[in-house]
Amino acid sequence: MELTQIYSNAIARVEADIKQKYIQVTWLKHPKSEEFRDVHTNALSYAYENHLTAWLCDMRQVSYLEVGDQNWLVREIFSGFNPDMTHEFAFVVSHLGLELMSSFRVHDLVRNDQELQKLIKTDIFLDIKSAQMWLFQMGEK
Repeated sequence: MELTQIYSNAIARVEADIKQKYIQVTWLKHPKSEEFRDVHTNALSYAYENHLTAWLCDMRQVSYLEVGDQNWLVREIFSGFNPDMTHEFAFVVSHLGLELMSSFRVHDLVRNDQELQKLIKTDIFLDIKSAQMWLFQMGEK
């Protein structure tokens, strides 16, 4: 896979591989709410324009997500995905992230919304390699 950098600052880096329909958001440090939303909004615009459907969000440097940001991610970003395509969204979290369970709540919000289930599949991983394997297996179906 050959990633091209789309966006980068001290908080996050967004990279993509258009051939693989893949976008990766890597958090370099814990973001403020506004930063979290700005990065994901920009990533969504790029993904939508380029028909990217396999998302990896490396959140190992994120301590937690505010409930408002969790709801916003589902309501604004996931609901903003192209409805003509199925999307996969893999969260990569640290062991602490698993304990805080922010990603599990987002995962449950998707799982409990029948309309979103048609649009997106989500899962949670502890490493990038496992997340990428899942994303590309899902994309083959």
